[in-house]
Amino acid sequence: MKKLNFLFVFFIYVVSQAQLISGTVLSKGDNQPIPYAKIGILNSNYGVQADENGKFEIQLEKVSKDKELIVVVGGYKQFRSSVEDFVKSNPHNIYLYEKVTNIQEVVLTPQNYKEKNLGVNAKSKSLMFTPNMEKGNSVVEETAVEFSSNKRLKINKINMNFSRFESTMPIKVRYTIYDEKDGKPNNLILENDIIATIGKENLKDSTFSLDVSKESIWLEGKFFVGIQFIGQSNGKVALSGALFRSGYYRSFYGNWEKIGMAAPAINIDVKVKK
Repeated sequence: MKKLNFLFVFFIYVVSQAQLISGTVLSKGDNQPIPYAKIGILNSNYGVQADENGKFEIQLEKVSKDKELIVVVGGYKQFRSSVEDFVKSNPHNIYLYEKVTNIQEVVLTPQNYKEKNLGVNAKSKSLMFTPNMEKGNSVVEETAVEFSSNKRLKINKINMNFSRFESTMPIKVRYTIYDEKDGKPNNLILENDIIATIGKENLKDSTFSLDVSKESIWLEGKFFVGIQFIGQSNGKVALSGALFRSGYYRSFYGNWEKIGMAAPAINIDVKVKK
C-alpha cells in the first residue's frame, strides 16, 4: 500500500510539473531573444513576463485547455496557441515573426505643420498613479490615455510627469500605442518594441521625455498611448494625474477598463497639419 501511495504521489508530481512550461521568446529572423515579452491568456489577467534574456516560466495547470495563449510585441506578428497545444512540448520556445511593412516616406513642409502638446500635462502631487512594482515581472499592469485628432499628426516625443521618483536604481518602461475600437484600446500599432530606461537624472522638472521622432509614428482619429512599468524599483515611483480625463487600465491581456474620472500624466509632442 505504501508503495502504491508513493507511486500515486509521484504521478501527481509529474503531472503538475508537466504544466510548468519554460522557454525563451525569440525572433524567428535572427534567433535573438526578445526581452520582457508578455506571455498571457487572452482576455485574462493571468500571465508572466519574460526576463531581459527572453526566458520565462508559466504555470498552466489551472488554465482551461481551450483558452488561448497570446504574445504581442511591437514590430512582430502575434503569437497565438491553444493552451492544449502549448503544453504538449516542454521546454516550449516561442518564435515571433517580424512584420513586413512598407512605410511611405513623408516629407514635412515646415509651413504646413505646427507643433503642439496633447494629452495630460498635470503635475499634481496629490493625485497620483502608483505602479505596482513590488512584485516585479509577476505583475504586469498597463495604463493608457486617449487622444484624438481630426488632422494627420506625427508623434515626436512621449512625456510622463512624475509626482514621485524615489528609486535610486533606474526603472524600465515599455511604451505602447493602440488604435481604437468601441471607445477602448484595440490593436497595437507600433512598428518596434519601445522600452526606455529611466533614472532620476533623466528627469527635467519632474518630466521624462522620450524622443520617438525616428519611429515615424503617423496617426489620425482616435488612438491611445500606453505605458507599462517593467520589473522592480527600490523606492516609490508615481505619475501625476488629472481629473476629468480618460484613463484606461488592464493587467496582462485582460480587458481594458476605464479608470473612474482620472488619467495619468502622459502627454505627447506632435507635429500636426495646420
